[in-house]
Amino acid sequence: MKPYTLKLFLFLLFIALSACDNLPTKSDDEVTAPSKPVSEKQATLTEEAERLISLAEDSDTDAEQLKYRSQAISVYIQANEIDRAKQQLAFFKDKSDPTATDLAQLQIVTAKIALAEKNSTQANQIISEIKPVSREQQIQFYELKADYDYLIGNYMFAIDRRVQLSNYIVDAEAKNKNNKKIWAALSGMPTIQLNNQQTNKPTIEGWLDLAKVMRNAQQNISQLEDTLLDWATRYPTHPVDDTFLHELIANYQSDTPGAKHIAVFLPMQGNTSAVAATIKNGLLSAYYQDSTSAEKPTINFYDTSNDELTFTQLYQQAIDDGATNVIGPIDKIVINRLTQERELDIPVLSLNYSENTLNHTDNLYQFGLAPEDEARQVAELAIAQEKFRAAVFYADSEWGNRLNQAFTQHYEYLGGKVLTHKDYATNTNDYRRPIRQLLNLDQSSIRIRKVENTISRNTQSTPYRRQDIDMIFLAATHHSARSIMPAFKFHHAGDIPVYSTSHVYSGKVDRELNRDLNGIIFCDLPWVLQNNSPLAKTFSQNWPHQENYTRLFAFGIDAYHLIYNIDYLENNDYASYDGQTGNMQLDDYNRIIRKSLWATFKNGRAVYFEPVINPQENDSETKNSN
Repeated sequence: MKPYTLKLFLFLLFIALSACDNLPTKSDDEVTAPSKPVSEKQATLTEEAERLISLAEDSDTDAEQLKYRSQAISVYIQANEIDRAKQQLAFFKDKSDPTATDLAQLQIVTAKIALAEKNSTQANQIISEIKPVSREQQIQFYELKADYDYLIGNYMFAIDRRVQLSNYIVDAEAKNKNNKKIWAALSGMPTIQLNNQQTNKPTIEGWLDLAKVMRNAQQNISQLEDTLLDWATRYPTHPVDDTFLHELIANYQSDTPGAKHIAVFLPMQGNTSAVAATIKNGLLSAYYQDSTSAEKPTINFYDTSNDELTFTQLYQQAIDDGATNVIGPIDKIVINRLTQERELDIPVLSLNYSENTLNHTDNLYQFGLAPEDEARQVAELAIAQEKFRAAVFYADSEWGNRLNQAFTQHYEYLGGKVLTHKDYATNTNDYRRPIRQLLNLDQSSIRIRKVENTISRNTQSTPYRRQDIDMIFLAATHHSARSIMPAFKFHHAGDIPVYSTSHVYSGKVDRELNRDLNGIIFCDLPWVLQNNSPLAKTFSQNWPHQENYTRLFAFGIDAYHLIYNIDYLENNDYASYDGQTGNMQLDDYNRIIRKSLWATFKNGRAVYFEPVINPQENDSETKNSN
């Protein structure tokens, strides 16, 4: 990009950023909700950003002002003050004749904003235009590439870039920050993916082995020091910074709580009693198998199905009984009310999500198996694979509409475009009409008939489906999907990739029934796709009648373990917990964000696989890293 195109660049940038502000659509609660209380760290960073802005305003030259404002933008991003960071870009729109250095710096901070907003498409476009001039910009440029790879799930590329960058970073604080980014990428890998990685680079091999050691330590903290000593013996010259390693160990140990008294709130009577019983069985199974705690917790169960007892009464009763933590409730209405509280006396891990995503209540953490999370995960993979034009085929139901809305909003926010969407009735197995409408086959048939009428004779023409679709997002249960997938093929759409959620898989191995699902790409729980743990045998032997609720059993297992890992997730930006329901992190509003594994059907069997993702342009050394 030439220097004189700065105004054009900014004009297009502001259009793009404004467009992003429109998606996803926020509910009235979200719009009017107060902002999340500012932490001490955020306040310090904001104060530093304002100091840099003051320096910019006192600057005598455009170059100096640009330098300070770009630094302020970076600090605002660290403080999660993205809107304030964006505001600083407006000061550059009237600048003329920028130097190549100034333009590159502006593009760098603009890409940082796009990455902070998780807009991978926009970030990729901006990064591809950057031509760094100085050594500092070169480092920032490769940091951006690493952050982009991390955002789209190319963890090994991100690790390789960061390991290479460590050779050029001199500042101790910057080196420690780079190590944390490496650790974030390692932590983001599901255990099966981490164990599958191979490399011929000793430094990366050491990092991978360290990640495996620390992940095992989550299961037995008491053996952490011994296992780390063994690791250090295997990698005596590994360049990992001692400061980072000591901090990592301290965080694991300090955030591991002592004795617990857990109160579990579940509706043991009524319509949801079967759901509650399965969650309870999973939780208790995790408790009996638990070897992480020096002292086993006390667990008491409280029945929430009694309408005469409010949550507040049960909560106070649990505290009076000595509870240090609460797991539950499930009821969305109750959880909605909890998000309006300023603070809870003891931590609560709810087993569902509130309707308002902006949770401001101290000591409230939200965990669930929301289908919308899977729909958004599908959108992220599709965009990462550069499939920017989608069709959506979804059930005409409340559930189907939720998935359609979640996928569409997130997909279009990330830079994709839903070109067509069509619902289908749930009380039939005949999907021909809605599929023909989805693929514009009816219009093609009309054109054929017009031609036949014009020439006064029949033709051998085949209806021609629309050709502008990169992918289909299918919101369907396994019953419907078994009929819909063959119907796609019959209607000339067999070559279009179909993506879906865990709902297309019953969780039961049945090659004959599932053969029609061959080729569909979907996300599902590690518990379902890698179900070979001792707890899986416990479940199948003791509760075979609950087979249809197998995912809820895994949900109960993870709810138990999250009690022991929630502090670690909250106190460390790089932290993840890899559980039976997915790889989990805590967002800024104390909601558990869960990433499932990817799978496809081959010969009627659900098979885990690692999707091919399109990374930023890489040098040859990085391409060979994994």
